[in-house]
Amino acid sequence: MGYFYGPVASRRLGKSLGLDLFSEKTCSFDCVYCQLGRSKTRYSQRVSRVNLIKLKKELAQIISKKPRIDFITFSGSGEPTLHENLDQIIKAIKKVSGNKYRLCLITNSSLLYRKKVREELKGFDLIVPSLDAVDAKTFRKINHPLKGVSLTKIIQGLIKLRKEFKGEIWLEVMLVRGINDSLSQAKKLKKIIAKIKPDKVQLNLPVRPGKRKFKLTDPERLAQIKRVIGKDIEIVSDYYDGKKEFKASGARIR
Repeated sequence: MGYFYGPVASRRLGKSLGLDLFSEKTCSFDCVYCQLGRSKTRYSQRVSRVNLIKLKKELAQIISKKPRIDFITFSGSGEPTLHENLDQIIKAIKKVSGNKYRLCLITNSSLLYRKKVREELKGFDLIVPSLDAVDAKTFRKINHPLKGVSLTKIIQGLIKLRKEFKGEIWLEVMLVRGINDSLSQAKKLKKIIAKIKPDKVQLNLPVRPGKRKFKLTDPERLAQIKRVIGKDIEIVSDYYDGKKEFKASGARIR
């Protein structure tokens, strides 16, 4: 099994070469919308799985074919920050690629409160952290976190990341109908976003939710939430109800 997959077409990132640090699902959450299905075990202990020699060799082979790559994206079967020494992996990729490609991290934000983790992320150009809840009850209902992972820690970690990280931060919010898509929650989210200060906020929908199916937030509500939170909001998922696609009025779909 290789470490890389793609490049694949991404609505947000263009042509993205994915990097999967784990051979099986390894996560601190058991999100209700996860397209990989349920988390049999949740983890907080960081581990090392990647053989850097093999990773560099594989990347060199991919690059030799000169594919279009807009980003190399750390994502896949698990939460990337659960892997140790991310800074060394970043360094290896930049050495092989000649620092030619932008590096992106997609994370559930669960370990960003740890200073060592944040320090390892400085080599990324873009971090896409998620924040799906504005209160502890909703957090547990959507993300089913490992015991000891709190919403307060996550928000504090995001605020610290913004102060320390020199690249871009695109905050992603996955909306689950009937759980976190009320206008009252949108108002609370707006206040939290003001503290985090991301470069962008992106609203997403669970259109590929694994075995657990959801009715999607309707386009009118999406547009209302967008207006409540503010002008610098993107809706990055098409609304699809099985028959036809809708676009939320006033929303920017990518």
